[in-house]
Formats: sequence, structure tokens, C-alpha cells
Amino acid sequence: MANRFMRSLLVAAAIGIPVALLAQVPADTPQVKALVDSALRAAGPEWKEAATFFCSTEDQVNAMKILPSATVNDLEGQRAEPMKVFDNLYFVGQKAVTTWAITTPDGIILIDAGYAARVDDTLVAGMRKVGLDPANIKLALIAHGHDDHFGGAKTLHDRFGTRIGMSAQDWDFIQPKPGQASEGPIPARDLVLEEGRAVMLGGTSVTPVLIPGHTPGSMGFIFPVKDGARTYTAGLFGGTVLNPARRLPIANFQEYLRSVDHWRDVTGRAKVEVELMNHPIMDGLFVKLATLKSRKPGAPHPLVIGTASFQRLALAQSDCMKAQIARRGAG
Repeated sequence: MANRFMRSLLVAAAIGIPVALLAQVPADTPQVKALVDSALRAAGPEWKEAATFFCSTEDQVNAMKILPSATVNDLEGQRAEPMKVFDNLYFVGQKAVTTWAITTPDGIILIDAGYAARVDDTLVAGMRKVGLDPANIKLALIAHGHDDHFGGAKTLHDRFGTRIGMSAQDWDFIQPKPGQASEGPIPARDLVLEEGRAVMLGGTSVTPVLIPGHTPGSMGFIFPVKDGARTYTAGLFGGTVLNPARRLPIANFQEYLRSVDHWRDVTGRAKVEVELMNHPIMDGLFVKLATLKSRKPGAPHPLVIGTASFQRLALAQSDCMKAQIARRGAG
């Protein structure tokens, strides 16, 4: 028991949970502890930070102060260097909220459009810095209907003629509700993304995977990335539940668990070996990007993690969600 507590202290310190807060968290039941331990075993050293994050309580997550809601006004602290990540994939976002640009011979596909207020100083400026012309953005595929992802979409459409794609569920979700203010500028309903129906541009195929839970129509995306003569399959999970808030109904978590397991199945069959997120606050992205900057010719690409590693992260995510459900007495 003492060893388990010490391990909890060390992991908590690594991810930024104050030890004093850890001591205040009510003790988990044996069932929850077993699920958390299972998640950490599945994660291994590579994904320990991610598993600890996903298994944390609402109070622990809030204490980390790394959620987009906690960093939205910290423009300087959230700046991230745009860069070429693969021959056809560029990172052009912020630290907590990313946008990915996929280049094709017929134009650019964006995964997410970021905040409305960050279109010029982050998205457009970042693209130009890495040699991409924003006027060539043909498609913006929105992973889910929150304004840190769709906020810039209307500007992209109005300025560059960009087509906007989202699931039918989230097109409905973002529409203003009676008595409620909209989250951000709402783009006109355009492309409806469907599970398994690939979006094509310039010979590049992006396949949506429906993963509801975070929003009714959250989506993941599977697409090829190129590194010299090699082509790999990337998977971007676009609907991560970042905070297991007590106010959320348990049905949300149960639906999300089904989505994570569906993602595991689809990406396993697709042999996905490159892991990406649109909220890379726990998956070590920026460590990998730093390694990529100093990569020597012939060295492995740091974002190519292999199919087994990709599946370990998804399994850890699944076990952590089971722990969150069990904490609510419905395991």
C-alpha cells in the first residue's frame, strides 16, 4: 500500500498534480484502483503521463491548469512554433489547441480551424511561416463542435472559399439554442462527414470515424502521412474528454467509452502507427517535435510509434474511462 501511494505521488508530481490536492482526494474503491492500475500497465512508460491524466479526477485535472479553458487567455504562453512534421503534414496551432494542415497536389486540408480570434495571428501566420499559402485551404474538417475547433471556420470560408466539414450531429449541435449565445461565429452548414466515408482531395484520403461523447458528433480521422519514400497511417482522435466533470451525466462517459473502444477497433484494423490529437496536452507531442527538429538522416521518425504503442494508448484511455464510470457507482 505504501509503495502504491509513493508511486501515485511520483506520477502526480510528473504531470503537475499538487501533492496536497492528491491527499485531499477521497480514496478510490478497490474496483477503481484496479482499473487505474490496469490503465497504467497498458500505458507503460511511454504513455504514463497520458494515462495519469485520463484517470485523474475533476479536481486533479483542474489543478494542472493545462486545459484549454485555463490557458485560452495566455496567448504568449500558448504560442508554439509551426513546423513541418511529415512531408505532407504541418503543425500550425497552439500548445493546447492544435490545427493540422495536410498538403495535397490540389490544395490543403485542415483538421480543425482553431479559435476565431486566432485565425490571423496563429493559423494564417503559422502557415505562411512554414511556406503554405492559406488561399490554398480547400477543406477544413472539424473534429467536434466547440469553438476552439470550429471558431475560425467561418473566416476561412468567407476569406478563402474553404469548404467546411463536420458530422451531422455537430452541425446541429453548434446551432444557437433559444436563450443561449452561440459559442463563436457559426459557419453555414456545408459538408456532412460520415463514418467511414472518405473525404478526398488531390489523391489524399481522410477517413472520418464517429466517436461521440465529448460532443454528439465528435470525430477521429485516419489519413496517410509521408516521410521520404515511406508512407504511414496516422490517427487523430478528435473528441477527447479532457475533464471528467461531476456535472456531466454518466451516460456521456458510457457513450465515450464505447467510442474509445470503437476507435481502438477501427485504428487497429487500419494499422494506425502515428498518434495525433487536437488537444496534445498529455501525449508528449512537443517532446517528439523537439526530437524531430534535431533528427539525423536515417534516424527513426519520432512520431511513428508503431501499431502496438498506438493501441496501448487507446487501451489505457479505455481503462481510465471505466475507472471514471466506476467512480460514479456504475462500473
